[in-house]
Amino acid sequence: METLNRRSADAKEGTETTAELPEIVKLAGQMRETLTGKTVKGIDIRQEKCSNVPAGEFRRRTAGATVEGVSHKGKWIITALDSGEHILMSLGMGADVLFAEVGAGMPEGCQVKVLFTDGTGYTARFWWFGRFLLVPEGGLASEPSTKDIAIDPFDEGFTLGHLASILDGKRTQVKAFLMDQKNVGGIGNMYMHDILFKARLHPTRKASGLSGEDVALLYESIEGVLGASRDLGSSSYESDFFGRKGGFTLDHFAVGYKEGRPCPACGERIVSIKAGGTSTFICPHCQRL
Repeated sequence: METLNRRSADAKEGTETTAELPEIVKLAGQMRETLTGKTVKGIDIRQEKCSNVPAGEFRRRTAGATVEGVSHKGKWIITALDSGEHILMSLGMGADVLFAEVGAGMPEGCQVKVLFTDGTGYTARFWWFGRFLLVPEGGLASEPSTKDIAIDPFDEGFTLGHLASILDGKRTQVKAFLMDQKNVGGIGNMYMHDILFKARLHPTRKASGLSGEDVALLYESIEGVLGASRDLGSSSYESDFFGRKGGFTLDHFAVGYKEGRPCPACGERIVSIKAGGTSTFICPHCQRL
């Protein structure tokens, strides 16, 4: 089976490589199930530019705090501490966030190392531009990194009616609109190719020009593409909290990363175009402008 090698493909095409909603939801869920109730012994920030506070202050403010839960907002993973503070982690352009059992060695080359009093821990090795922030008690609602992120397609409030209402009257191109985290949380470029293809929408179509049928098909496509990856354990390009790869491979894409291959619907050759500042794979026949 041909596996998804997004790092090389994206480097060639100049597209984004951020972990997206299915990967973030899976990782946050695993962290929640594994870490809730554990008490922090020490957090070592080995690369201070990835954080918003100095390493010593981060260690002092978190030592002795217990994890109350782990959630996500868009592409951010949020760890709530019983001190009232929150740890916010963004994987940036990709990361390995790995749990370590009692007595197990932790990998080197990581920017963050978290150790709990029971001897377990985890590390975060960011490929590019990862962030590991500490937000004080009462500061989450005003935190610039996350305060304006919209609900995501896995949220129960993300209905067809909601999508129609946020698209109404917007003159932005549909791809750019969907990738703006202030409009829809969690969607990035990797899944966008197939979302737009299955909705039969050209990425530069104006959102305001979509018909009711277009919006309904787009909603179905968003839920279907992201849901399929979630059901398969997310992308095979990303490792989960325990170092296991997801099951959503290149074979599961319809047009994404398949330039020059025949469209599965009409046989036309798939092409790569620039839209919204990133490359997009489309079928020029099925997604006419």
